[in-house]
Amino acid sequence: MGTEKKNITLTIRGRKYPLRTEADSQRLEQVVELVNLRLGECDADSRAGVTDIRLVMLALLNVADECLTHRQSLGAIKERSDSVSAEISLLLHEEVGPLELCEVI
Repeated sequence: MGTEKKNITLTIRGRKYPLRTEADSQRLEQVVELVNLRLGECDADSRAGVTDIRLVMLALLNVADECLTHRQSLGAIKERSDSVSAEISLLLHEEVGPLELCEVI
């Protein structure tokens, strides 16, 4: 059975957002901190008078772009890891030779 849901209130850019969730409160604090940071970055980079929804969309686009970049990096790391693992397996097989089971008498 999952963790029980609890009611919490998140504050993003001074606005309160009630939420019912099972998420860890420390994790949510980190998420809110990142959201506030990204919105602040977009706000600082944008022209004055940008609507809240436009600001949120700009921040969301930036986070999505970063997410895709990290996914691509992780994919490349996994491919390299698989390649190195295959090379190691071949080297071990050549060095040791195939393992044979012997019957104990």
